[in-house]
Amino acid sequence: MKNDLRKAIAKIISAGFQISPEALDLLSRKENAYEITCKVIESLSKMKNKPLIITPEIISNFDVKEKGEDEELIDIRQIKLEEVILFDPTEHIFTESDITGFINYFVSRFKKIRRILMSERFDVRGAITIKQARNWSTNRREKVKIIGMIANKKKTAGGGLILELEDLTGVINAIVSERNRELLNKAEKVIKDEVVCIEGNVTGDVILVSDIMWPEIPIASRRIRGAPERIYAVLISDLHIGSRFFMRSAFNRFILWINGRIGTENQRKIAKRIKYIIIAGDIVDGIGVYPGQEKELLVKDLKVQYKMAAEYLAQIPEHITIIIIPGNHDATRQALPSPAIFQEYAAPLYDMKNVKMLGDPAYIKLYKTTFLITHGKSLDDILAKVPGVRYDRPAEAMIELLRRRHLAPVYGERTQLAPEAKDLLVIEKIPDVFHAGHVHTYGYLNYRGVLIVNSGAWQEQTDYMKSMGVKPNPGKATIVDISTGRIESVIDFSEKHEIEIPI
Repeated sequence: MKNDLRKAIAKIISAGFQISPEALDLLSRKENAYEITCKVIESLSKMKNKPLIITPEIISNFDVKEKGEDEELIDIRQIKLEEVILFDPTEHIFTESDITGFINYFVSRFKKIRRILMSERFDVRGAITIKQARNWSTNRREKVKIIGMIANKKKTAGGGLILELEDLTGVINAIVSERNRELLNKAEKVIKDEVVCIEGNVTGDVILVSDIMWPEIPIASRRIRGAPERIYAVLISDLHIGSRFFMRSAFNRFILWINGRIGTENQRKIAKRIKYIIIAGDIVDGIGVYPGQEKELLVKDLKVQYKMAAEYLAQIPEHITIIIIPGNHDATRQALPSPAIFQEYAAPLYDMKNVKMLGDPAYIKLYKTTFLITHGKSLDDILAKVPGVRYDRPAEAMIELLRRRHLAPVYGERTQLAPEAKDLLVIEKIPDVFHAGHVHTYGYLNYRGVLIVNSGAWQEQTDYMKSMGVKPNPGKATIVDISTGRIESVIDFSEKHEIEIPI
């Protein structure tokens, strides 16, 4: 297989094309990589306006079967459903309204992530409290480890950093020297309110930092075999129905494809194996979500927006289960965790037999594959606070949430948090697939065995997006093989990509 991939790469280079990292990753998982590449090059060479870069969408459209693989397609309607809602916040939200509620919330966060650090990271064992560290003899040369929450972060006069670390026993300043550039770069990625382990030497009332350890996720050593057949889930988000910029034509093509009426031969075969569609929020555009939104609305009645959404989704075959969580444009509590979209506004969706309405975040198990679904509101804060992450690479920002084992680590910025008695946003269970949206840019990565997908949007660039500098790349659907937890295909339904969907 490696030789086949090397031949494929050589073919691409010799033909004068480049290949994106995502497309290379997709190609590397194909048994017939060279055969697919030959088909791609042959087709692209005939085009007047040739693309410079081969994308995952292009690879997906020429994924031909090897000889002997033309088995009769299964009847997806006969496959028994195996789905378990592992967690839905709708039934667990009991907000504490006073200051005590926030105290309990952050104590819960600290205890949960401290337990994760202590149990899952061998190099954190032996950590002591801040009170114990203050009593540490300055004559002892060995380093200490302290698990704490970042209460504040500021620069020193010399260009170093002071991290104010807090636990249940006290507060201590952790000093990161400007002389250790590698460690300083690491410390600059630390954000307020996250829980980390600091290692260093105690001197008086401070600790001189030698290392910083995040909770992280372990490297997966398993291979999922979650379904009796190769059956698929489609990941999409951010439809924004009701907006003048909702991509009606693209979404209609999506519906035609999922009904098996358009697409390449391979894409139609994929459509016949779809059992689930998972929508990560912002079903509608909502009302009064951002300044000047009224000018960008086609429909200015929230209930009518949801009625339109139900009319679109009703065209999807009933044997496909549609799982929906809310986004910040939907009718729900804006503070995280959020309950399911309010039935008062979205009654037509609740009336559909094949629709499941869940809150944000939600954990679901489809056969043996675990999906963590969140809209991704907190990505705004991650993108603003963590150096090096960018809007056009949303999957990298999602990695930062996994590393911190929290879906919204920053408090007091753009993401509203509700003072629940327990912090329900801690990532205690490691998913096989982590799905979000919100930022309107598409991307996916595999991180330590977890498939990360930000499924983009179905809304063109609005005037508000232009003012915010957001350049969407919408109209994509990600198809995940439930039996492996890996991407089978990415299909682009936007008008710019007629090669992907020949009608």
